[in-house]
Amino acid sequence: MTVDLSILMLAICLGAMLQVGIGIGFSIVAGPPMMILMGTATAVPALLLLNTIVSVIATDWRILRVERKTITTAIIGCLIGVVLGLAVYPFLSEKFVLALTGALLLIGVVTTLIPLRAAIGTSGFATVSGLSGLATVWAATPGPLMVFGLIAKGRSARDVSKLVQPIALVAYGTAFLLHGLSDWQSIPLGPELWAFVGVTIFGSLSGRVVRPYLPQSLIKTAIRVISLVACYVLLQRAYVMA
Repeated sequence: MTVDLSILMLAICLGAMLQVGIGIGFSIVAGPPMMILMGTATAVPALLLLNTIVSVIATDWRILRVERKTITTAIIGCLIGVVLGLAVYPFLSEKFVLALTGALLLIGVVTTLIPLRAAIGTSGFATVSGLSGLATVWAATPGPLMVFGLIAKGRSARDVSKLVQPIALVAYGTAFLLHGLSDWQSIPLGPELWAFVGVTIFGSLSGRVVRPYLPQSLIKTAIRVISLVACYVLLQRAYVMA
């Protein structure tokens, strides 16, 4: 096993643990090394597949009954964003996609630092969900945007870590299927992908073990820190591109 492959598998494992434990983290941790080592065109569909697996393991299916309205609104918004994102994707440069996704993440972080007098309504939440769908297709990083929308809606950090999972499952799964239909050849189907799947499952199960013991303050702080790191990585990569 090469050093690059070892680093990539470690990033995938840690990202899966974070995604299950706090609600976001997989694409942020695993995405940059995958894009650098595999190329964006190959890394994005691979990330969508692995994220779908993470979301399946992370989802607490009991929450679907309790939070059906919120989850349904988010899923509809995400799917609209996914379809729109795919429609305009061929006309956007990689630099523009990375820069726009990074800017959206930065705006999301800033909104969590501003005291809100009232939680956002259904239309505002649906808009954020749509932007999350766009980010899903463009850069495979919808997690932070959806999390920021749920926080702005007045949900606690612990609730957010569970609510975001079934929403991400539909968004990632749909985006992966549509990517596959449009360009199945871009999805790597060799032994490395199966190794990535195995590491993803291990990391996700580990995340489920530690999730109940994570304090809310730690979850919210981790969300902000990880999102800022992702923002920097995306904007820096967009800046250095010709």
